[in-house]
Formats: sequence, structure tokens, C-alpha cells
Amino acid sequence: MRGFGRLLMHLLMLYALSASAAIAQEDESAWSLLLDSVTVQGFRFRSPLSTDINGVAIWDLSNLNNLPQILGNADPMHYAQMLPGIQTNSEYRSGINIEGCDNQHNVILLEGIPLYNVNHLLGFFSTFNPTHYRSMTIAKGAVSAGSPNRLGGQLEMMHSLEIAKTASATVSLGLVSSQGTVELPLNRKASVTASLRGSYINLLYSRWLRADGQQIEYSFYDANVSFFYRPNYENTILIDYYSGTDHADFSQGRYLAEVTARWGNTMGGVHWFHQKGDFLSKVTAYFTRYSNLCKLDMKDMDYRMPSSIYDFGFKGNIDWHGWSYGFESISHNIHPQSVEHQNDAYPAESTSPRMQSLELSIYSNYVQSLTERIVIKGGMRGSLFKNGRKVYGAIDPSLSIQYGKGPMMLSASYVLRHQYLFQTGFSDSGLPTEFWISASEDNKPQYAHELSAAGSTFLFRHRLKLSVDVFYRQLYNQLAYKGSILDYVNTVYDIDNSLLHGKGKNYGFSVMLNKITGKLIGWMSYTFTRARRSFDEIGRRKSYPASHERPHELNCVATYNIGKHYSLGGTLVYASGTPFTAAQSLYLLNNNIVIKYGDYNANRLSPYLRLDLSVNYKWGQDSAHGLNLSLYNVTGHDNELFYYLRTRDDGSFVYRPVTFVLHVLPSVSYNYKF
Repeated sequence: MRGFGRLLMHLLMLYALSASAAIAQEDESAWSLLLDSVTVQGFRFRSPLSTDINGVAIWDLSNLNNLPQILGNADPMHYAQMLPGIQTNSEYRSGINIEGCDNQHNVILLEGIPLYNVNHLLGFFSTFNPTHYRSMTIAKGAVSAGSPNRLGGQLEMMHSLEIAKTASATVSLGLVSSQGTVELPLNRKASVTASLRGSYINLLYSRWLRADGQQIEYSFYDANVSFFYRPNYENTILIDYYSGTDHADFSQGRYLAEVTARWGNTMGGVHWFHQKGDFLSKVTAYFTRYSNLCKLDMKDMDYRMPSSIYDFGFKGNIDWHGWSYGFESISHNIHPQSVEHQNDAYPAESTSPRMQSLELSIYSNYVQSLTERIVIKGGMRGSLFKNGRKVYGAIDPSLSIQYGKGPMMLSASYVLRHQYLFQTGFSDSGLPTEFWISASEDNKPQYAHELSAAGSTFLFRHRLKLSVDVFYRQLYNQLAYKGSILDYVNTVYDIDNSLLHGKGKNYGFSVMLNKITGKLIGWMSYTFTRARRSFDEIGRRKSYPASHERPHELNCVATYNIGKHYSLGGTLVYASGTPFTAAQSLYLLNNNIVIKYGDYNANRLSPYLRLDLSVNYKWGQDSAHGLNLSLYNVTGHDNELFYYLRTRDDGSFVYRPVTFVLHVLPSVSYNYKF
């Protein structure tokens, strides 16, 4: 029995082992997967233009050299005007108009520091050297309570904030200007970037600067220096400096006048960036100055018309767990354009005292996800402005709602915003004929209610992106300059006598189709804009188009890569003509020229049309050498810039349009990076 028991035990153990082996085999077969070959296919995102969740456009500046250039210069401001909602300027006009807003309503920033005039060469160039910056961001409105005290949008040039590891340089040589940028590492924690640009158009192509038979002698320069220091991974220090100056001489034969002008910007700032986990902060102390001096020499008369604005600012902001807080303090020292003369026989005199003002702002934002698809963002901005004994204050709320489902994104927002500075003047030609003034008892702060909605989605497996924007702004306490240069020499000059006060509204929509993958990239966009103004002095009930209004605008931008070395670029713009005020009569009274004008901005220039093309060739290791051949206005279309009055011997007058001196403007530039 005892032997039989041992045999039975061995049989049971053998059975258990065989059963466990079978189960293991079954489990192994159950969890084994037979995989065939798998192919993962995607498309490379090649477009230099992208949009963040707030609708802010971000443009990678490294792609600018592939687009058509003007006089051998790849200018960021010029290309920004090809975006939907941003108006194209004619030649000899400066500034930027976003969604119907005046140039003064938009703020131009260098890493958060404002500049007050960013144009060279009558609007052809801006003060930005693109090789000195990493990207350009464009917001078409106030995206949060942290946006500055302006009624319109903002354009900001951004640095990389990376410490250079190796020395490098980029040089660009053109027909009218050249520029260069050098990056030098000082050690593992510090580096410096310096850029310089200068023009020599006077030496080679001064005949290009002729308008209606009148010669303009012109030159400019820009200089940037940026010092980066990163003591550890949590902190970065940036010391930034910019300086630029323009000089122009213009002989005005019809008025027997010689105009000499010198103007420019100076900016300096210290930035401290700190990041630790979800905590981000930035503190900036800065100064910025814009000044101009315009001299008008006529027979037996000598006038000087200086103006300037000088700011000292200190600001900071904190982002932490969905909350953001910030403050800004700006001291403005403003010298509005005044008239100084050396001939007591004429009545012109200065009546424009300096304005010393203080602008304080604090704000807070909060972002909250209501569901997986709905995000709400609310903010509040408080501001205080003091000019002499006059004090203004405002509370500006902002609210936006965003909805996302798959590739589709929808958003709607409301913003109230105040602005305490005004820019005015009799011309926006890019010469120093415009100047800044401060809100005062006679000129109350501007403010605007802004409503906007936007939607976007990807098409054809993320090859195309379709975007639609709708906007409406109601503007209050608007100013417009109603006079001309003759007001400076014929009457006792007083700014208040030359200003119109009123209100306005901007409304419209834009549509953009952006191809973001493949050898051919670019976009097509259409924008409809109405910018209407009504002024108390010429009737409250009637509204007029703003001087920059272009109801219809079509833009096309494209680049095409042909192999490794060649690429093609092209831009096309078609836009409605801008309005102007026509004169009805002109006569002499006591040796003074008196002009009687018709309805304000009741006339309009002919539509604007321009096609630009370029061919790019790159060679050398990592495409270190590059050559750009560009044609500006390939079709030779006569785009009207403005009208002037020409008098006849019998005392009558006629209108004559002024167009750019060259129908087609060729240019060539050479780029070298080492």
C-alpha cells in the first residue's frame, strides 16, 4: 500500500506539471501578436507662419530671404502687410493699419519696448534688421488684459534668448543698403549679438527718389546690440539697445521751399526672465525716445519744427497656474511739433508747450478650462493717467471663449481698451510730419469697444489651413489733422486749431487659406474693411472714410523650392484706393494762400495693384551663400500715391496724380552666413 501511495503521488505531480505547462503555452499563445510591417507617414510643416491659441500670428524670420525683396532688403513690416486684416500701404506712406485702426492705435515693440516711428525710406524699409531677431508676432487686437493701452493691435520683434555656442555672422549686400549681424559667445553663460545696417542710395540711385520732378536726398542707418547672460537654467538677463537715424533733403519747387529733416529712435532696456516649474516672470526697465527736426526754408523765411517723445518705463508680469498678473509705469515727456522762426515779419510762433505725463497700469488674467473642449479667459486692466493737474482713470475688462474639436477651433472675444496718446500731423509720408501729443483737458483719452470672432480648421490631411476672422470696433474721442504745411507759415500756429474731434467705427472680415506643407507654401487672403469717422466740427451725423481705408484687399504670398539650390517667390496685392479731400478753390488773400476744400475724404485714388517676383539661388556648405534677384511691381502698374494741385496762368488749378518714379524696380542682394 505504501508503494502504491508513492506511485499515485508521482502520477498526480506529473499531471500537475503537464497541466501547468499547457496553461502556460495557452497563455503564451494568447498574448503573442504577429505584427506585419507598419508605415507611419506624415507631412513636414514648412510654413514660416503659424498661429497660437490666442490668434496671434508668429512669423519665423529665417524665411524672409526667399520672398521678393525691395531694393535688396527683406523687410518684416512690408511682409506683415500681406497678412489678412492688415492694410497694404502705398509707396511714400508709413506706419501700419490693422483691422481699420489708425497707425497710432497700434503699438510696435522690440521685446516689449515700444518704438514710436519704425519706418525708413518713405515707408519702404522699417527699422528692423531681420537677422537680429528670431520671430515676429502680430496680434490684430488686444488678446488679453496684458495688452498695452492701445485701441488696435501690436507687432513685436522677439529674440531667441539662447546663448550662442559658436561664433557666426550673416552679411547681406544690396544695391541701396547693406547689413550684417554677428553672434559671439563670451563664455558658456553669455553671448552678444550685434547688427549694423547703412544705406548709400544717395551715391548710386538718388534718381529713384524723385517725385513729380523733385529730388529727395536721403540716407539712414540702424544699429542693434543685445547681450545675453544665463547664470543658471532658471534665469536669463537680456540687455538690449537700438539706435537709428534718417536724414532727408527735399526741394519743393511749387512752393519754392527747401525742406531738411532729421529723425530717429533710440531704445535701451534690461530684461530679467525667470522660470521655475509653472512659475514664469519677466521684469523690464527701459527708455525709448523718438525725435525729429524738420526745417523749412522759403524766401525770406526760416522755420524749424521740432517734436519728440521720451519715455522711461518699468514693467513686470507673472504667470502661474492659469493666473497672470502685471503692472507698467511709464513717464512720458512729449514735445508736440512747434514752430520756431527767425523772421519777425511773419506771424508763425510756437504755441505747443511740452507735456509731462505719467501712465500707470495694473492687470490680471485667469484661464479656466470648463470642459475638455471649452476654455474661458477673463481679465481686468486698470489704468491711471496724469497730465499736469488733469487725471484720467479707466477699468478695462476683457473676455474670450475658445472651443476646440479635433482640427477645428472657434473663438469669440470682447475687450474694452483706453489709449492716452495721440499721433497726428498733416502727412503720413514717412517724413517727420507726424508727432505725438498727450491726452489733456481738450483732448480726452481715446477708448474703444472691440468685438471679434474667429474660426480655423485644417483641410486635406493638414496640408491646408482655413481661417476666418470677423471684427467690429466702436471708437471714441478720435482726432484728425485738418490742415496742411501752409498752416505753419500763413497763420499763428496752434495745434488745437488744426484738430478735428469725433468718433468712428471699424468693421469687416477676413478669410485666409494657408498651404503649410510641400514644396509650394504660402497663402491667399481676402479682407473687407470699413473704417468710418465722424467729426464734431464738420457735422456729427455724417461719417467719412478714414484716410487709410481700403474696403477690399486681396493678398497672395507663395514660395516654391526647386531642388536644393533654387527657389521662387512671389507676392500679389490688389486693394481699393485710399480716400483724399479734394480742393474746390484756391486764391491769394493778403499774400497768403487760401484753399477751400470739399467734403472730407469724399474722393478716392485709383485701385492699387502690385506683383513682385523673386528668384533665389543658394550654394556652398549648408547653403552659406545666397543670391536674391527681385522685381518690384512686375506689371509696371501706375499706382497713384497722392494728388497735388497745379495752378494755371489764368488762376485756375487742376489735379495731377503722383506715382512712383519707376514702374518696375529691380534689385539684387547677396547673403553670406559663416
